[in-house]
Order: sequence, then C-alpha cells, then structure tokens
Amino acid sequence: MRQKKSNRWWFYILGGSGGKFINRQTMCLYLPETTLIDAGNIFALPQDKLLDIENIILTHSHLDHLIDIPFLIDYSYTLRERPLKIYGLSQTLETFRKNIMNWDVWPEFGSLKLPLTEEYAIEYIELYPKRQIEIDGYSILPLMSNHTVPTLSLVVKRWGRGFVYTSDTHRNPRLWSLIEEDHEIKLVIVDVSFPSYMAKVAYASLHHTPQSLKEDLSLLKRKNVKVYAVHLKPAYEVEILEELQALNGKVVPLLGKRKIKV
Repeated sequence: MRQKKSNRWWFYILGGSGGKFINRQTMCLYLPETTLIDAGNIFALPQDKLLDIENIILTHSHLDHLIDIPFLIDYSYTLRERPLKIYGLSQTLETFRKNIMNWDVWPEFGSLKLPLTEEYAIEYIELYPKRQIEIDGYSILPLMSNHTVPTLSLVVKRWGRGFVYTSDTHRNPRLWSLIEEDHEIKLVIVDVSFPSYMAKVAYASLHHTPQSLKEDLSLLKRKNVKVYAVHLKPAYEVEILEELQALNGKVVPLLGKRKIKV
C-alpha cells in the first residue's frame, strides 16, 4: 500500500525579539528557499543561502523589521544575477526609500544596475490588503494589522496548511475571526512586546501585552491552533515570560532561531 505523502512543511524564525540585545535579534522569518518576511536578522542564514534570497516582504517601516536589507544588498550586489524584490505597502516602500535608501543614509541600489545582468539591483513591489500573491510556491494574503504605522499581517499557506504572522499589533478582532473560520490556518505568530503593567505604553505604541493577547484569544474557540509569542522587548522579557507561563501553555514564546513545522 502506497504511503500518503504528508502536506506539512517547515519555515524558520531567524529573529524573534522586539529589540537587539545579547543573543537576541529582531524579526525575520525564512520561507525556504528564496523568501524572507521582514529583515531583522538576515545574516542568521548560512552564507551560501544569502544569494538565494530573491524576495523580502516587509510588514511595515519600523527599523527593527528592515534593518538588514541595506547590508544584504551591499554584500550581494556584484554577485546577484536577479534583482532583490522588496514587497510592501506603498507607505512602507516610500518610507524605506526616503529615509534609508536615499544616498545620505545608504545608496539607493534601486537606481543601480547589477554588474552581471544589467537589471536594477532592487525592484520595489507594492502590496495591497486582501489581494493575495503567489511567491515561490507560497500563497500570501496581506491583511491590515493594528499598529502605529500602516502594517500588514500575513496569512501564509502552502499545500493546504498555513500560519498567520501578525507582525506588530494590538487587539485585532477581525484577524482572530478569520483564524477561527479558516481551518487551514494551523498556527499564529503574534507580537507580545510589553508586560501587562505597561498596558498604557503598549496601547500608545499599539503592541500586545499578555493580558491584551488573552482578551484576543478569547475570540479563538478552535483548539487545534498553536499560538507563538514573538517580539518580546528584551528589557521586559523575564516579566513577559512569567505572564505567558501563567497562561498554562496556551502561548509558547519564541525568543531566538527556531524551525517551525506547519
């Protein structure tokens, strides 16, 4: 009897912290073999994988989510055979080009041609909420998050199974309703940046605390969805971990590099 082929697949958390600190790096997810979501710790990849990166999806324009892009294109410029494609909301791409790749902070590689192919080194591609795209075998649906700047949450699927990456967010009932209804979503990676006693700061900056996440999780009745917490601010990590532990395993913290099975 022929064994049924599994439709489960893997991706990697390369950086899962809300700030840079000793043994802590900022947000970066790797979808093998060519795609990153956010760019907080690209160089956690082995050197021979760096030139395979063709796509970077930016959820928003905050520094911790895009910081390694200038260094990646600087390293790979003379070696690349294809442009580095950077995807994001129009506001995200505009902010990135205006404030980082502006010839004052860093060269605008989007105006430079690759020596090997004469194509421009960077291609900017605008994303639109609720308009699904296909990249290298992955289906990616952008949805609006709840943050201080225009920010995307992403639903990533492959082979009929997927996950949600909320990126930076505060409470977002519509997203949890989607997760509840879509049984192909098997796990959620959610921002929990501050301890609950800092609720005012969390609300002002539109990040979750364990308490606000607990309130959102009350909307999720399905029992077969794993919930992982990322983006913990290093200064408050111990306190956040203590609170998450009190949730009795409902939320698993991810602090560093990790392979995740969907």
